[in-house]
Amino acid sequence: MSLLKMLMSPAGLRLDRALVRWTGHSLLNRIFARQAGFEAQPALLLETRGRKSGARRQAALPYFRIDGKLLVVGSKGGMPTDPAWVTNLRADPAVRVWISRRAFDARARVSGGEERAALWAELLARVPTYAHYQSITTREIPVVILEPA
Repeated sequence: MSLLKMLMSPAGLRLDRALVRWTGHSLLNRIFARQAGFEAQPALLLETRGRKSGARRQAALPYFRIDGKLLVVGSKGGMPTDPAWVTNLRADPAVRVWISRRAFDARARVSGGEERAALWAELLARVPTYAHYQSITTREIPVVILEPA
């Protein structure tokens, strides 16, 4: 079994979330970054509340700091729908964030207009693959700002 296949299994995803929570690094994100030819970003663990179930859901995500803002990107590899974590935070923007063992409560908001355009340009400079993802989907890829509560 390849490392990628193992990490994409339920047990592998649990392991990756645990690594992110404790070390701030995601093996899965590192593999995807290497395959796409860009430098892996540090990762955070984002906890949202399921919009239907109310259950807590966690996602390990690369994060960026741009203009003093903490950002995550809902690219989902250019798939036609937003990731579940984006849909969840749109329903309830109160989230919990872990960055290298430090947890804090935050409010998530999807950027828009000129703010998004400026952030998107900087994100593309750092991770050119996002331009490809945007080109293969009709939805606008969400750029989410996490503001400490």
